[in-house]
Amino acid sequence: MESERIYEKRGQSNVARKSKPGYTIGVDLGGTKILAGVVAEDGSVVGAAKKRTQAEDGPEAVLKRIVKTMEEAVGTAGVSVADITAIGMGAPGVIDTARSVVVSATNMPGWTNIDVGKVFRQWHDVPNLISNDVRVATFGEQLAGVGRGVKNFIAVFVGTGIGGGIVVDGQIYVGGRGSAGEIGHMIVLADGPFAVGGSVRGSIEAVASRAAIERDLRAAMAAGRETILPQLIPDMNVKFTSSILARAVDKGDALTMQILQRAAHYLGLHAASLINAFDPEMLIYGGGVIEALGEWMLAPIRNVAKQYSLNKVNLDKVRVVESKLGASAGVVGAALMARRGNLVAS
Repeated sequence: MESERIYEKRGQSNVARKSKPGYTIGVDLGGTKILAGVVAEDGSVVGAAKKRTQAEDGPEAVLKRIVKTMEEAVGTAGVSVADITAIGMGAPGVIDTARSVVVSATNMPGWTNIDVGKVFRQWHDVPNLISNDVRVATFGEQLAGVGRGVKNFIAVFVGTGIGGGIVVDGQIYVGGRGSAGEIGHMIVLADGPFAVGGSVRGSIEAVASRAAIERDLRAAMAAGRETILPQLIPDMNVKFTSSILARAVDKGDALTMQILQRAAHYLGLHAASLINAFDPEMLIYGGGVIEALGEWMLAPIRNVAKQYSLNKVNLDKVRVVESKLGASAGVVGAALMARRGNLVAS
C-alpha cells in the first residue's frame, strides 16, 4: 500500500496501516458547523452529532467543541469510546496530513499550525488522520457513495465556497505538489467578480457558490428588486442558507430563481471544462446548495455541460449525478480514510 511506504519512510506511526474491526469516528469541520459520526466498517453511520463551529471563538474553543461533538456521537451510537479504533477529520484549507496538523484553515481565524492530532490522542489514543475536507468527502463517495466502482470521476461540492476532488484510475489525484483539485478556482468569467473573502477573480466560486449567490441577491435587493426573502428571513443580517434559497424557489420567487439559474449556467460551463480536460465517467455534485435544490440545479448544469463539451461521441456515458451520501460524505470519508490509513494530501 503506497500510503504505508510513505509513512514508513517518514518514520510516522500515526496512521493505522490495516483495517481493524470496530468503529471509527469521522469529523467534518466547516466554517459554520461541526459534524461527527461513528462509522461502521461498511461505511454506515451508526451515530452522529452536530454543533455550530463558532470559529470566531478561536481554535482552542473549536477543538473543545469537536471533542464534545465526538463524545455525543459516541453516545448516540450506543458504543463506548473503547470501541473506537481510529479518528479521521476533514478540514477546509491546507493540511499537513503526515503530522495531523491544520496548517491554515479557510475562513477560520487563528487556525495556523494547529496540532489536531495531539488533541485527538489526548482524548482517545488511537491512530488519527486529518485531510482536506473536499478530498475526504470525495473519498467517502468513492468508497461508500455513488462513486463506488467508478474509476474516473470528479466530485464538485457547492456550498459556501466550491471545492472538489479528482479520482483518476481509482486513486485521488493530488498532483506534483499535493494541491490538485482546487477546481473552485477555475475561471469561468475572466472579468467577473472576486469570490467573497478573496480568491481568483471570475472563478466558479466567485459566481456560483452560496456566498456568491447571497452577494448577488443582496445587491439586487439594494437596487430595489422585489423578492420574498425578507419574509423568509426576519433578520436580514444572518446568512442566506441553502435551505432558505430552496424555500424561495418553492414559493416561486423570481429574483432568487433568476440568480440561481445564472449560477447553474456557470456551473454547467465549469462542468464542460472538467469533461473536456479529464473525460471522466461521472461528475458528482454535493454540498449544501445541491442538497437543498437537487435536480432543480442539476438539470441545467447537465444541459449546459452537454452543449459545451467538445467530444459529443457517447457523451451520455458521462453521468452528472447528485451525491449519494449528502451531508454525511465528509464524515464517512474521514472515518474510512482513517480506518484505511490513506495518505491523499501529502
